[in-house]
Amino acid sequence: MAANVSFKLAGYPDGLTRQSATTALPRAGAMISNLRSTSRAHHTHFGLGTLGFLAAKRGASDWQSLVLVSNRHVLLAHDAERGDMIFQPDHEELGDQIVFDAPRLNAIAKIEDTGLCGHFSYAYPGEAEKPYFIDCATAALLLKQCENPQQIHAKTQHFNKVARVHPHDTFAGKELKVRLSGRDNTVWGKVIDSQATVETVTGERCHNTLVIRAMPDGKGALRPFSRKGDSGALLVDQYQRAVGLLWGNHLLDPAISYACHIHPVLSFLQITPWCFDFCAAPSARKD
Repeated sequence: MAANVSFKLAGYPDGLTRQSATTALPRAGAMISNLRSTSRAHHTHFGLGTLGFLAAKRGASDWQSLVLVSNRHVLLAHDAERGDMIFQPDHEELGDQIVFDAPRLNAIAKIEDTGLCGHFSYAYPGEAEKPYFIDCATAALLLKQCENPQQIHAKTQHFNKVARVHPHDTFAGKELKVRLSGRDNTVWGKVIDSQATVETVTGERCHNTLVIRAMPDGKGALRPFSRKGDSGALLVDQYQRAVGLLWGNHLLDPAISYACHIHPVLSFLQITPWCFDFCAAPSARKD
């Protein structure tokens, strides 16, 4: 569900990736792209997605060197490879176009673990292994956090722990409620299935998928739970727990979205999630 969006480039269209500058700090919920492109009808098309969350490699000695986590189909769009740059571009939406200036592309990371878009065998405690569909990859941040970032009190916390969505959490009338992390215009949904098999447009069957149905807002209006470009966003429940990574939505029903369970993602990538915003060292802070 990475958006293939038409861009109007304000300057430097032929030297796009050479005109990058790190002018923004990595932010969970932000739009990201590798800016590898295809061109159609005088417009340049880029795959866009979302920065889900930040994490440290399992066994890391500190929290200074982090990776960002998103979908594999976002980070590796248009045949990107390990070592390619990931950007968090400043942008403005004008109708059906997204407009940004080439000098404000904001390079933030380089693709590190190319991840997996497929099935990974994982067993929850006391259960047999099952094939879980996951769509995930990582990119190593270009900036390091400050020393001892866990001791900084004035930082935004996106979630407080990681939790499983159990089949019991999908019982009618008792469904777990979830939202996309880092979003200002929050749309809540309820998890209606935690073991679904979803068939994609290519015919691939994705086992043990989370299915989310959007809930009406306070005025009774039903908005889509997710939109194009939301791929890779982190699912957080009503208890502020991280529970999944969004990867797609229903082609005919905009109220339905799909996500992979969080534990198989963490296990495959061998990472430990950082629950907070990026804590910049003094020399890396931006105005």
